[in-house]
Amino acid sequence: MKIMLIIAMLGHITCCVCDNIITYTPNGRFGLADLKDNEKLSARFENINTSRQISSMLWGILALAMQVCGYFAIADSLRVTAPTCAMVMAAGAVIYIAFGVAHHIICGLIEWFYIKFDRTEKARVTILDFFKKTSVTMIACYVGLIIVSAALFVAVFTGCTAAPVWACVFNAVIFYIVLTPFKVVGAGNIAGALTFLGLAIFM
Repeated sequence: MKIMLIIAMLGHITCCVCDNIITYTPNGRFGLADLKDNEKLSARFENINTSRQISSMLWGILALAMQVCGYFAIADSLRVTAPTCAMVMAAGAVIYIAFGVAHHIICGLIEWFYIKFDRTEKARVTILDFFKKTSVTMIACYVGLIIVSAALFVAVFTGCTAAPVWACVFNAVIFYIVLTPFKVVGAGNIAGALTFLGLAIFM
């Protein structure tokens, strides 16, 4: 199982890199606030090759596929000792991965279309509208991750895994809360990578 956990950790690291590729441009850091001002948004994506967005989307899909290996491996290991946690974790993982892939592609697509349509005000309004109407993918993605993390916390804390009880702190939600104040790009994936690193060591 450790191999699967390490693969999942590498998946989170890869996805974090993908997040950074579409967040940091040669013209500075892209943020959601930029979507409100086309002058700022246009300057942010000036002379940008869309290969960045394509690479981020495709590598991100692979990264999420790698992550699912770890989540399902943990769920499988809990089938006997904590069957309820196993089922909840598996269900949460499906939600997280399915909507996570969609959300990751959408994030790349809004940049790709904006650049392809010459960074006009109409392009800005269109991608902003598209992002708002598909934001459910982002919400569902994080709901899935919270479900997985809750099931994992309960399983470890109640001694249903080979990991010591105190290893319940190796949890994506806990790490995410700690990282949030620092406004780190890809905080969710850093949290996921740290979680799988800890589990790979102690499980």
